[in-house]
Amino acid sequence: MWGWKFKVITYHLVVAVGLVVNSLTFIVMKTPRLKPKSYSHYLSALAVFDSLVLISQEIHIIDEILIRSFHQNGLFHGFSDEACKILNFSDSVCNLMSAWLIVVMALERLWVVCMPFARTGTMWFRQKGAVIIILSLLAVMSATQIFRLGMVGKTGSTCMGSGPMYVSLHVYLYQFVLHSTAPILIVFLANVGVVAQIVSVERATHVEECSSTRLTRGDSRRRSKTTRMMVYISLTYILTSIPLVSLTIFLHVLATKYGNAASGIFIRSLPWLEVLQVLASINYDSNFFIYILSGKKFRIELGQLLSCKQNRDHQVTSVNTRSGSVSVRTRDEILLTNI
Repeated sequence: MWGWKFKVITYHLVVAVGLVVNSLTFIVMKTPRLKPKSYSHYLSALAVFDSLVLISQEIHIIDEILIRSFHQNGLFHGFSDEACKILNFSDSVCNLMSAWLIVVMALERLWVVCMPFARTGTMWFRQKGAVIIILSLLAVMSATQIFRLGMVGKTGSTCMGSGPMYVSLHVYLYQFVLHSTAPILIVFLANVGVVAQIVSVERATHVEECSSTRLTRGDSRRRSKTTRMMVYISLTYILTSIPLVSLTIFLHVLATKYGNAASGIFIRSLPWLEVLQVLASINYDSNFFIYILSGKKFRIELGQLLSCKQNRDHQVTSVNTRSGSVSVRTRDEILLTNI
């Protein structure tokens, strides 16, 4: 099928690009200037889980290639039941973490724009609390998938679960609610709230005449830039996920209602399903490019990382006019202090 060929050709490229850009994202977010930011913890975790999802999907597509194209035993032929349980459980948790981290970031941005003055008294929570939230989310997502450790096993050369209870939990709890419908709906509603609040604040700012200090306005602009970046990430997630989710739900409803009578429609839809799987996987690559387009600090840190030049090559002498002291700083350090 043409959809399968398209998936095989393009998916390896998507995985290769994704692993490179997510690695760069993780390194940049752990630099001294960006690490104190609360969003750096979320974006670092997102880069890790996105990479794990890409690796998992690459393993599965290689398994499909061996079985469908070369008619050989798949990669999981030698797996035991325990290995299948762990693999299936890990795949599901990583997929859920990639989706729900975006949910957490969307809700965090909604909280920031709705209560901008609360952030000063809770800076510790926004920095250290982000790690606690990520670990708590991992624990919750793992708990929702614990059923896989008891219901999944090896069947032939594949790792899969069986029985009506497993099918119901996998399809309705995992695919429809936790992995698709709930994250997309929450992210959409949170971003509607964020955009509405931004529009309201910008209108009030235009009406208000010089009632805020220059420092406050600068802080508001920086917060607004971060918020817009998070909104772009959320919208990209929604736009790349909705087509696959919609088609999957449509085919499931069709198969449930009409059974074998809908097999013709299902077969004709398979190529498009595989194309939309590639589209959905692009979401795991896209965040890096959003950071480049919307984050000046990220661009500067990335440029320093890629240039591999010593700081002394870009040293600039800065004179403090009040104290008369002379300090030596890099050009990028001076730029970052003015962002």
